[in-house]
Amino acid sequence: MKETKPEYLTSKELFINMKNPPVYNHKKSYWEQTTDVIQFYEEEIRKITEGVMIGGYYIHPLLYYNLNFFHTPIPTKNNYGRMEEIIRVPPLTDNFLYFVDSYHDCEKTDMGMYMFGARGVHKTTNISCVTTWLNVTKPNGTTTITGGSDPDLKQISKTIKVALTNLHPAIYIPTLVNDWDKQVELGLKLKDGNTRFTHSYLQITNADAGKDKKSEKGAGGNPVGYILDEGGKWDPRELLRSALPSFITPDGAKLVHILAGTSGNDTLSKASKEMLSNPEAYRLKPMDWNRLERNIPEEAITWNESKKDKFSIFVPGQMSTRLDVPKIETNLANLVGINSPELKKIVVNVTDWEKATKRILEMIAEQKEEDGKDKVRMYFPLNIDDIWLTSGANPFPVSLINRRIKELQDDQQFKAVEFEKEGSKTVYKFSNKKLADLEYKGSEVDAPIKMYIDVPQTPPVEDMFVSGMDYYKLEQADDGSLGALYVILRRNLAPNSPCERIAASYVARPYRQSEFDVTARDVIKAYNAECNLEAADLGFQKYLDLRKEADKYLCKAFTFTKTKDGKEPSLNSRYGLYPTTQNNSFRIKSTVEWTKEEHVVGQDEEGHQIIKYGVDFVDDIELLQEMASYRKGGNYDRIAAFSHALVYAQRLDEKGVVPKKETMRNQQEAPKKKVNQIRNPYGRRRHNPF
Repeated sequence: MKETKPEYLTSKELFINMKNPPVYNHKKSYWEQTTDVIQFYEEEIRKITEGVMIGGYYIHPLLYYNLNFFHTPIPTKNNYGRMEEIIRVPPLTDNFLYFVDSYHDCEKTDMGMYMFGARGVHKTTNISCVTTWLNVTKPNGTTTITGGSDPDLKQISKTIKVALTNLHPAIYIPTLVNDWDKQVELGLKLKDGNTRFTHSYLQITNADAGKDKKSEKGAGGNPVGYILDEGGKWDPRELLRSALPSFITPDGAKLVHILAGTSGNDTLSKASKEMLSNPEAYRLKPMDWNRLERNIPEEAITWNESKKDKFSIFVPGQMSTRLDVPKIETNLANLVGINSPELKKIVVNVTDWEKATKRILEMIAEQKEEDGKDKVRMYFPLNIDDIWLTSGANPFPVSLINRRIKELQDDQQFKAVEFEKEGSKTVYKFSNKKLADLEYKGSEVDAPIKMYIDVPQTPPVEDMFVSGMDYYKLEQADDGSLGALYVILRRNLAPNSPCERIAASYVARPYRQSEFDVTARDVIKAYNAECNLEAADLGFQKYLDLRKEADKYLCKAFTFTKTKDGKEPSLNSRYGLYPTTQNNSFRIKSTVEWTKEEHVVGQDEEGHQIIKYGVDFVDDIELLQEMASYRKGGNYDRIAAFSHALVYAQRLDEKGVVPKKETMRNQQEAPKKKVNQIRNPYGRRRHNPF
């Protein structure tokens, strides 16, 4: 006769939905329970280890664990209408389903995941859930969590402790070593007090606690889980690179490495931006837009332009629970389109996409200042461009800059060239050299010249073009710098150029510094663009001095620093701008204001003014990317070079110096002309002497 299993062993119900399961005796250990209890919980352990099919839908083991055994503090109204935190199984949301589905996709493709986006999507709770699940279901392994912020890591530790403490006794694992600053050890200890059986390990580490050695903090022995938290606040690249080899086996990846972050931080590391935009280089799963857009109305999709961008896993602002738009209660059957009585019992709270989108747009419109609008976009990003916005520390208009970068990605404006001499003329040939990366990564960088305005066939008149340089100090030294030279055409000297335009840029670090000097001189000479450089960097000046050409190609020393009586101090250098605190501050401030400056360029069909900003006239993507990621005290070679050129052009404007065949600039300054002003809503008014 065929043995009939008890109904609870054949049931595909969730544990929390089962009626009258065998009673677990909390006073006894697991192995002292009755046979039917052990059989029942063996089946539950299988479900949180392997998953289960319910109503024709595969419930991933992480999802089954979350639905039935994971506990965390949930803000809940009590009987008196006040909010308090109740420790319980969290309600299922489309946020967590998105996380689990992405995790499952990564398991199938042997890749990791970098989820980045809105605040208020329960990132800490998700990390705690996956961590405790791994520690319960993966014996003899180590789960590592690394971050760059003690407060963030302490909050994760707190939620993990709550989850481990409140596990059902059938799957509860005692803590043998409780050192949350180094390593937590879970396992069993026999009654003799000496014999221990370790089940799993958990390490929570602050990568910035020892910055000089943080790249050495890879995964622990036999890693089964690897999580990097808030990657936008620090540089996790070397740490991940050092750990990746320990994840790979001949049969595939042994774990899904997880990176998580939220937009709207005071800083968004350039490193994290590079990782998100280049996911395959870090074995991260690229964005699956179809996965995100399941069940979303077309009119609520705000990221269509982002689909052509490379990214890992985007979490849009509409999913945030910090919006004053409640989620809609439905069930898993409706969400996945399967008519199943079992799935109908599983409640899911899903995003009200139309109302959430409308509310975010209202919140943006309610802000009067651009900075306020940007903060709303940062916290509740509607597309990937909003991810790159940062708060507070960056004075540049990041949203305008990102818009301009998008335009240039579709329509590049430069030619990659090298200059040659043909008799007395400078000509160019196209170059196949690789452009310099945004950041200097060591070793030589032999890059081409980026030409935006063709080099003139005959030398242009003096003071039509000017240039600025940021020099690097040591040959083949890892000082983090590239050499940068920018040539700009002064304003109103060409059609549709109401402000300065970039004519050419050269950003490189060849094997020999003299190679940079030669190319920089050729560019300056071709455009007859007198160069303003940092007076303290004498390398390029010495090169020109040896050729007796410093007076010809370098601008005379000047300063924006004033003495107490309002006069310019005596200058200790012959050429360029000395890097005093006042000069550097003025240079950056002037560049920021220039990017925000308004220019009326025409009228539309309805007679409204067409306004462009200074940043709309920048054709150099890498310069824009530096502006978008700018932080005071950082190293920004392109901004430094461009700003030196810009303030020199502005100085010539203020002094009334106009382009002419015979210059007076090295003899005496031309008399100051009457100027017209161009409206600038950001405060400063730029003068236009032409």
